[in-house]
Amino acid sequence: MKIIFTLFFIFSSLFAATKVYRQGNFVFDKKHNLLWQDTKENIRVLKSQAGATEYCEKLVLGRFSDWRLPSRDEYLTIIDKTRIDEEMTIHKAFKYNLSDHYWTSDRTWRNFYRWGYYIYFKSGTFYYENKNYPKYVRCVHDY
Repeated sequence: MKIIFTLFFIFSSLFAATKVYRQGNFVFDKKHNLLWQDTKENIRVLKSQAGATEYCEKLVLGRFSDWRLPSRDEYLTIIDKTRIDEEMTIHKAFKYNLSDHYWTSDRTWRNFYRWGYYIYFKSGTFYYENKNYPKYVRCVHDY
C-alpha cells in the first residue's frame, strides 16, 4: 500500500508541475493560480515602471479587469531554465514574448527608490534600472 501511495504522490507531483498552458489570450498557471496576459501588446507596449503599473491596472482582457504588474517571485514561476540555450527562458506556452526587458512591480532602495527591477527573458535574470526607462509589459491576474 505504501508503494502505491508513494507512486501516486510522485506522479501527481510531476503532473502538477506541468500545469501551465495557453488558451486564447491567456496562459494559465494552475500550480500557482495565476493567469498571464499573452497578447500582441506584450511585444508592442513600452512603458516606464509607473506606466506599466497603470497599464495593468486599467487592462480589461476577457472578463477580467483586476490585472497587475507581476513581482519577481511571480515571474520565477514561468521561467524555464532548461531553455537557457534557446532564444528565451520563458515557458513555451507563451506565444507573444521578446527576449528583452519586462518590468516587475518590485523597486529597489537604490537612489531613493527611483530604480525598479525588470526581467531579461534571454537569460531569465533580474536587473534594476531607472524606473523611468521604457520596458515591455506583461500583466498577471490571480484566479
